[in-house]
Amino acid sequence: MLKHWKVWVGALVLCLVFVSGVMAASGIKLIVNGKTAQGVDIRIINGTTYLPLKAVGDLLGVSVAWDGKTKTVTVGSGGSGTTAPPAAAKNEYTVKDSTGKALYSFKINKITTTEERNQFSDKNPAQVIIIDYTYTNIANPEDLFLGDIYFKVIDATGVVGYTYPNSPTNYAQTIPAGATCNAQMIFGIDHASKSVKVNFYQDLFGSVTKSFTVPVE
Repeated sequence: MLKHWKVWVGALVLCLVFVSGVMAASGIKLIVNGKTAQGVDIRIINGTTYLPLKAVGDLLGVSVAWDGKTKTVTVGSGGSGTTAPPAAAKNEYTVKDSTGKALYSFKINKITTTEERNQFSDKNPAQVIIIDYTYTNIANPEDLFLGDIYFKVIDATGVVGYTYPNSPTNYAQTIPAGATCNAQMIFGIDHASKSVKVNFYQDLFGSVTKSFTVPVE
């Protein structure tokens, strides 16, 4: 396991990897890719600003490793240091509790159209879309059901769609922690669109939790 070594590198070198130190009235503020970093031990020694390379590497998502035998620091590929977790995949979202613990996640796999129409429906949509998605109960305290009630679809003209009574291939199911479900939900929209916005509501009576723009195949 990599020991906790503090390797100090001048701020001018770190500017090459898009990190900048900005003087503030209360001290030094570290901005990484446009975001203010917290908890980084920054020091000024003889007028030169220094900060720990390992901390910056974690913020940038690159590994930083120390080889005590060769007294070598390796940044990026080839190192044995830890790397920041990868960003969520496209059209994927993880719901967390107030402590940051992951409860469940879902991913919109694809959206396709279907020519099938329900003759008993009073709706006459210009386009019927099938949203194929997968959700996983990571550590939700209760069994998880993630159906179309938690989503809204908005077409390219900004008009909200509606659930449409066709038969999906896979239905949403209630799943315990550690289980995954692949399901489809079917919506009708009144304006044919090459892409739609899909809004997710963690709280059915709250505001939008996460919004995705997904192409329609």
